Amino acid sequence: MTSTRTTSRTTLAACLVLQGTTDTATLAPALEQDLRGLVDVADEVVVYDTADHLAPGSAAFDATLHPAVTVVSGFWADDRDRAQEAALAHVGADWALCVLAGERVTASPEALRQLLSHAVDLPAMSVRVDDVVRGTHRSARLLRNGSGAPARAGELAEVPSALLTVRQPVATTASLPAQRGVFDRV
Repeated sequence: MTSTRTTSRTTLAACLVLQGTTDTATLAPALEQDLRGLVDVADEVVVYDTADHLAPGSAAFDATLHPAVTVVSGFWADDRDRAQEAALAHVGADWALCVLAGERVTASPEALRQLLSHAVDLPAMSVRVDDVVRGTHRSARLLRNGSGAPARAGELAEVPSALLTVRQPVATTASLPAQRGVFDRV
C-alpha cells in the first residue's frame, strides 16, 4: 500500500499598523520602502491604516497595488492591542510578523519558514529588535495565527537573529514618535 504525503509550506504574513498623523509627505517614501521590503519576506502583507496614509497617486499607494498587499482602514482609539488584533484578523497566513512603519526587516525567509513549521505548539516567538530609541531588545513580534494573546516573556522561544531581525533606522524614528511602544518589550 502506498501513501501519499502532502506537505504544505508554512506561510508568513507581515502586519503593518500605521498610526499617527496623515503627513504623507515625510512618511510616504519610507512607507513605500517598508511595503516593498515586506513583500520580499512575507507571502502577504496586511496594512492596518488608521489615518489615511495611503493617498492615491503616492509611491506608497502604488506599492499597495502589489497582489500580496491588503490595506484595511481602521481606528486607533489609543488602544494598541485593539489595532494589532484588528490587523491580525485580516491575516490568512500561518504566522504574522508585526512591524511598525519605518522598521526594516532582515530575514532568511525559507529558513524562517522551516523554523516556524516546527513551532506548532508555540503561540508566539520573540524577535531581535535593534531600536535606536530603546536599544537592542527582544519582542514578541511573530504570532501564530489564531493563537490568541502572546505568551509571557519567559514562555517565548527566540528566533535566531540570523533568520530574522527588525531594525528601526535613525532616519525614520524622528518622524514616528506616536508609534513608539506599540509592541511590548519582552
